[in-house]
Amino acid sequence: MKNIRNITVIGLGLIGGSLALALKRLGKNFVVTGYDIENDAMNIAKYRNIIDIIASDYIEASKNADLIIIATPLSKIIDVVESIKYNLKKDVIITDVGSAKEKIVKKINNILPEDAYFIGGHPMAGSENEGVLSAKPDLFKNAFYILTPTEDTITEHLLTLHNILTKIGARVISISPEEHDENVALISHLPHILSTNLIEIVNDRQKKLKNLFKLCAGGFRDMTRIAASNTKMWLDITIENREEIIKSIDLYINHLEKFKKGLYGNDADFIREHYLKAQEARINLPKYVEKDISKLFELKVAIPDKPGSLSEITLAISSKGINIEDISIFHSTEFSGGGILKLLVQGDDESRIAREAVGNAGYGVKVKKILGE
Repeated sequence: MKNIRNITVIGLGLIGGSLALALKRLGKNFVVTGYDIENDAMNIAKYRNIIDIIASDYIEASKNADLIIIATPLSKIIDVVESIKYNLKKDVIITDVGSAKEKIVKKINNILPEDAYFIGGHPMAGSENEGVLSAKPDLFKNAFYILTPTEDTITEHLLTLHNILTKIGARVISISPEEHDENVALISHLPHILSTNLIEIVNDRQKKLKNLFKLCAGGFRDMTRIAASNTKMWLDITIENREEIIKSIDLYINHLEKFKKGLYGNDADFIREHYLKAQEARINLPKYVEKDISKLFELKVAIPDKPGSLSEITLAISSKGINIEDISIFHSTEFSGGGILKLLVQGDDESRIAREAVGNAGYGVKVKKILGE
């Protein structure tokens, strides 16, 4: 793996500050430099020992970094890369925390020099509180952290980033930038839009129905809570991922039209079946289960020494919804021309599905249980 010592975090809000703090708490010999356009954010971060060094600008922050984390608003990520691209250390790894990936990944890979490498990132973590004052080192513990490698991603760099993020407690999953945007449009962006539109409808109607807001109960409050989120952030996300959001809205409208048709037809059976299916799906919504080492399986994959191999394997597994608990590569006499990739996944079914996915991708794979029967 690539040796990382100097880490730069650009953007010291909740996410950037929490990442810096989590990295410093690892006990490794990291030197964390921070930069933010707000002087107060940098001073608070230094005072709280979230960062070691305050930089004066983007260039100073980035020039000696082995790893750069861009934690600015989505609309500013490209501007940051444009500012630093000619002053980067050779072989630097750059990642971001943006909530939309496809366009960002393509644009950045087009503007970076050949000896700088970008891997898109998106931590599925957050808080109702904002800013560096709310930063905490365990924000990412047990939270999914999505990486979006491409076929050109270098194995060593993906492995390095995966291991660092795993060590701060995140559940790292790799999917393509396109799949990321399609997924988050449905599970994150669409719910926000539904929330804001619902509260706008009720707000408009309360001008006529004077007691409407007074009667709002828990269900309404729960569904509209996220409407109070940062407006600027959500504007950036919505514009950046608008194509996938439009598809999600169309899908939702289609389901609403079917439900409305059932109401028009007084179709109690259809409505009952709808409620039962939704209830069952919600009850069975996957929940985090503490790792049980007795259910861990090791996959050993012969991996050739060529760009994109690791990305292809991790994408094959992650696209099936399976989390890779740990990942490492070893040179081995068992396989000439490459090495042995070792992956840990949890669960009988998960190991079987992962094995099939890797095999279908064209790689030889062996599976064994970490603890024997």
